[in-house]
Amino acid sequence: MSVSAQRAIPFVLVVLGLAGSAIGSYLTIAHWGDQPIACGGVGDCGYVNSSEYASVGGVPVSALGAALYLAMTAVALAWARRACVDWLPIAYWGLALAGAGYAGYLTYVELAVLHAICIWCVTSAVLLAVSLALSTAAVLREPGSTEATLDAEAYQGRQGTGP
Repeated sequence: MSVSAQRAIPFVLVVLGLAGSAIGSYLTIAHWGDQPIACGGVGDCGYVNSSEYASVGGVPVSALGAALYLAMTAVALAWARRACVDWLPIAYWGLALAGAGYAGYLTYVELAVLHAICIWCVTSAVLLAVSLALSTAAVLREPGSTEATLDAEAYQGRQGTGP
């Protein structure tokens, strides 16, 4: 993976996190406000978000999702500012793994139990899957490869032997 791609990952993850936070917030407001959800004619968002699976201990799953996305966004922002801190990509990956795993379970519930989908929930699941894929790519890079490449590029730039 190129250095520029490695540098871009946390910024892309911030955008994905903000999008997920917006979805989770919208669904939470609709859930607590007992308001209809704009589903665009795809699926049955109202049924899915009012089902017995839509809350855990009285807390809407969408609120838990919004909180997860906010945590992911905070970690991605820290990662973007401090790319040399090796545990930040791992922390993000752990959050993304947990979120994608739970989203997978909820998608199963939608399809196999409720026989209805919520387009917002599916979109959130896709955001989590992409977040997991990108963070996995970042975590699996060679340890220190970003820093070593950056040091090499800086050295070449000073020597005038850049690409």
